[in-house]
Amino acid sequence: MRKTILVFGMIAFLVMSSFSQGFMGQRWRERILEFKNFHLLVILNLHEQTYVKFLSRYTKFSNDIDAIEVERERIVNEIETKLRKGDKDGYDRAIQGLIDLGKKEYELRLNFYKELKEILTDQQIAQVIVFERNFRREFMETVREMQKERMRRRF
Repeated sequence: MRKTILVFGMIAFLVMSSFSQGFMGQRWRERILEFKNFHLLVILNLHEQTYVKFLSRYTKFSNDIDAIEVERERIVNEIETKLRKGDKDGYDRAIQGLIDLGKKEYELRLNFYKELKEILTDQQIAQVIVFERNFRREFMETVREMQKERMRRRF
């Protein structure tokens, strides 16, 4: 319970500070990654040398996934623009781009987990996977709650 409150509080702080900097700005992403890294260190309880190896791989993986998400967003925005303009062509290329990004993301994840097997136990890898899912859920829920609160204040 205490950890949940701490996580929720940190997420709320990070989200609130991110709105003042522009949603999903580079500094915002860095702060989220720092927060995640700290909590992964606590959860995994790694020795310093192992943590340095893990952190290096995790940071690279996170940056690669972020780059894919940015590109995915760009392609979907391109599709949306085409739809608004009523364009009839160009969707196949954009959709194929999304499919290719999905494949690239799959390969990144597969390679990341293979690399983790060199430094972490299976249980620790499972902890990373569960942490990622829970973090994403709690983060999105916090963002939704903040948006609801913002809407309530407007009206």
